[in-house]
Amino acid sequence: MQLQKYNHAYLIGIGGISVSAIAKLLLHHRVSVSGFDVAASQITEELSQAGACIETDTASAKLPADADLVVYSDAVPENDPLRIEALDRNITTMSAFAFWGAYAKDMRVVAISGTNGKSTTAALVGLMLERAGFDPTVVVGTRVLAWDSNIRIGSSQWLVIEADEYHAHMLLLRPAIACITNITADHLDFYRDIGDIQEHFQQWIDTILPDGGLVINRHDPASQTLSLPSVTCKRFAIQGDEGFRIAGITVRSGAGLGTGTSGFNIIDEDEDWGFTFAHVPGKHNLENITAAAATAALAGVKPRHIMRTIESFTGTWRRFEILGERNNALIVSDYAHHPDAIRATIAAARDWFPRRRIVALFQPHQHNRTRRLFDDFAKSFDEADYLILSEIYYVTGRVAPQDSAVSSRQLLAAIQQRNNSLQGEYAPDLAVAEKLLKQQIRKGDVVLIMGAGTVDTVARKLVAKAL
Repeated sequence: MQLQKYNHAYLIGIGGISVSAIAKLLLHHRVSVSGFDVAASQITEELSQAGACIETDTASAKLPADADLVVYSDAVPENDPLRIEALDRNITTMSAFAFWGAYAKDMRVVAISGTNGKSTTAALVGLMLERAGFDPTVVVGTRVLAWDSNIRIGSSQWLVIEADEYHAHMLLLRPAIACITNITADHLDFYRDIGDIQEHFQQWIDTILPDGGLVINRHDPASQTLSLPSVTCKRFAIQGDEGFRIAGITVRSGAGLGTGTSGFNIIDEDEDWGFTFAHVPGKHNLENITAAAATAALAGVKPRHIMRTIESFTGTWRRFEILGERNNALIVSDYAHHPDAIRATIAAARDWFPRRRIVALFQPHQHNRTRRLFDDFAKSFDEADYLILSEIYYVTGRVAPQDSAVSSRQLLAAIQQRNNSLQGEYAPDLAVAEKLLKQQIRKGDVVLIMGAGTVDTVARKLVAKAL
């Protein structure tokens, strides 16, 4: 994709994590960028400072006369006036994921997909290739703390990218190396069921380049039903006695604002790379680290670069991100919005802080997911000590008639019915949730603020007001 052929790109939903990465890439290649988003944010401010012209007033949003490329977020509907105008004017128009698919055709693609763990795994793989001198471009669905950005722009043909399974977007990428972290039921407003999800992943891995490779989770039941293509395959796992794995895991608890560590050896088939350690908590992160190490090894990164990257990795935005303290309680923001991710995040907090009270604030993300995975959500908070459940984050276009009746109040009742020892409260909105949380926080607590919606704002306000 020759970006330089475009003069002026207009991005609809420019403040989103994927579209904003496109804006940064285009600006890097000296393409003029303007765009629209419904609200100003840290991301839109960052882009404005980099040279983008951004509108947040719907009445003022207009396509520039010289616009020759329009890219839109998948959240933008077909009847959006700006999309319609772009088509009427015969401007090249595509979704953000279609853009990445077109851009990737000229690249050597390392694509990370799966239900959970994509962002952390993709960030680690990108950092490993960077340390080894590959100079990759890396696109991640969050902000990588080491780069303070959701994109690293390199000068080589290597592209490390998070391949979102939502609406089967991973099918737009033909990878040289594909990594599947895990497969479980999600996005059931698009997929029929878990079998349908597996069928789409099968289609994807069947497109891996003949000289490429696949990294797959040996202990993930849904992944094991896939028929593996005729490429080099690394099966990763935590522990075990075969394949790519880690062994001898030891966990050191954290204290105060200090993080804990997990120590382990990495073993590639029969070759023991030796001991290393990580500063991110939980079994799920050990799986992410193992997946990333196996993927980087397939790309040709030497073990010493992989090990050093693991030791220096400080995490990503909203993935067990320790923000600070309030009233001598630790405030952690996490993107967890799937039942498996919630369980993993709470278990990670138990690993690092086994003697501290865990207070969780959760904002479910979109009604369809909450309804379809209702029973799984009800089982996700057992290891927490106190739970505040805010009302469901509304996502336009993803609420079917049968979804609208589901509520966080119902979910809290189901949680407490199966676990009557778990104390909790319902909050109709985030303002009430923040008030309840302030009343609840005690010295020594670990406060987990989880969700993919706007709940992160509560976490940052708690810390900011404590300063």
